[in-house]
This record gives sequence, structure tokens and C-alpha cells, in this order.
Amino acid sequence: MGTPRGKKRKATKPLFASMKSMKRARAVTTEFHGVTRVLDDAKASKEAKARAKATLEAIGGRDAYQEASALTTRRHRTAKWTFSVLTKKNRRPKRGERALKTLEVGAINTDLMSAKFLDVRAIDVKSRHPKIEQLDFFDMPVEAESYDVIHSSMVVNCVPTAELRGEMIARTATFLRPKGLFFMMLPLRCVTASTRMSQEKMSRLLRACGLRVVEQKRTPKIVFYCCEKLGKPTETLIGKDLVKRDAREAFAKSERAKDAGGDPSHFGIILKDEHLCGY
Repeated sequence: MGTPRGKKRKATKPLFASMKSMKRARAVTTEFHGVTRVLDDAKASKEAKARAKATLEAIGGRDAYQEASALTTRRHRTAKWTFSVLTKKNRRPKRGERALKTLEVGAINTDLMSAKFLDVRAIDVKSRHPKIEQLDFFDMPVEAESYDVIHSSMVVNCVPTAELRGEMIARTATFLRPKGLFFMMLPLRCVTASTRMSQEKMSRLLRACGLRVVEQKRTPKIVFYCCEKLGKPTETLIGKDLVKRDAREAFAKSERAKDAGGDPSHFGIILKDEHLCGY
């Protein structure tokens, strides 16, 4: 049945609101990260938390942040890069083979689900789509070696503390099967403008968790990582392999000591002893 003459059809609300300005998206993202750091800081005063809450409401809350993230993801085509790397690495299943079991953390659209060769479970702390589960990554039961691919676009930088970021990276490594791939996208400034992080340090910390960077890409605003989960050696490490392992662990521990007293407003990742893969 058509719309009665003289009456306008009611517009349907889009699943994802259309923030169109990248300038506004960057401003909202910056403000959001700043206020969430204060709100998650146990040492912050009541007055500081009240100001942070007011600022969060003024920018539109988490909904505005998700709109900003959706725009950033569309502009930088994070899913497209993931598809291209899977193809380049010859990881796309051949006919008759099962789809790659995939976990998308912090999903703000369904782009990954469009690939038939991926069996995607998409989660976010505040879902805005019926195909995306409302679930916090940290609330997931830890199931070792349960995924072929984990995709995390603009998520790790939103975790409030360096210690929790270390926990997220370590859990990600645990979730992945050997030779599984971890796709991580971050604002470029996280590794270029932080006193607690650099691109080399990021690669070394990932490797200490058993994740080796195999592909990397930079744009003026975003850095893209693809890491492969290394399998645990079947034999005890000796010789050069043991020396290298000890050097990686010593580096992670020394950086932990330095970063613990660093500026918490700067992006960092702190790994505990239990986060280190041991090989």
C-alpha cells in the first residue's frame, strides 16, 4: 500500500548517524579520550570527574564518539585493508574450506561481515546494530586458540590505562590460534607523539606477547598493523633463541618500570610478567 496522498513518508532513522566532518570527528575523539581517562582514574577528584561528565555530555556522549569512529573507519577503509592483507598472505579459504573464525572488537559497522570467507562475531560495549553483540571484550571468557582472525580498529587507544592495554594485547594473543592474524589500527599519534610509545617499541612489545608484525601501513592519521600469532616451540629454547627471548623479556620489564611513572595522558602499553609468551 502506498503513502496516502498529501502525507509525507516518515523518514527512517539510519542505523549509524552521519557525522560528516572529519574535523569534528577528530575533536570529538580527542575530547572523549581525555574525559574517559579522568572518569576511569581512581585518583581523580569529584570535581574533576564532574567536569569530565559535563564535557562528555556536551560532545554528545558515547554516541557521538561512535559516529566519529564510524566516519574514521569509512574514510580509512580499515576493513578493505584487512581483506587485502588476507588475500596477499594467501589466507582466504579455498572452495570447500571453512570460513575463518573472526572476532571483531569494537565493531561500529558490518563491513567485515560482507566477506563470505569470514565467520565474524562482532562485539562492542554499546552496540548500535542488531548483528553486533553488546559485550565488553574484558568480559569474554578466555578461550585459548579459538580464533583465526581478530580485528581491532581504533579500540586499543580507547582502553583507559596502559596496564589494561597490555592485558588486552595479551588476551588477544591467547585467543588467536597459531598463525592466526591480529589486525590493529591506531591513531598515528599514539606511536609518534607519545613519550611512552614508538613504532619500534610497539613491535617489540607485540613480539613479547607472541605476536610478530608481518604487515604495516601508515597514513597521515592512522597506523595499521597485521601481526601473526607465533606457535609455541615444541623444544626448550637454547642458544641464540634463548638469548633473544631473554632480551625481549628484559626490554618489556625495563619499559614497564619506566612507563609506570610516565605521563598517563600519553599512550602506552605495560606488560606484566604473565603477559609475556615465554618464547
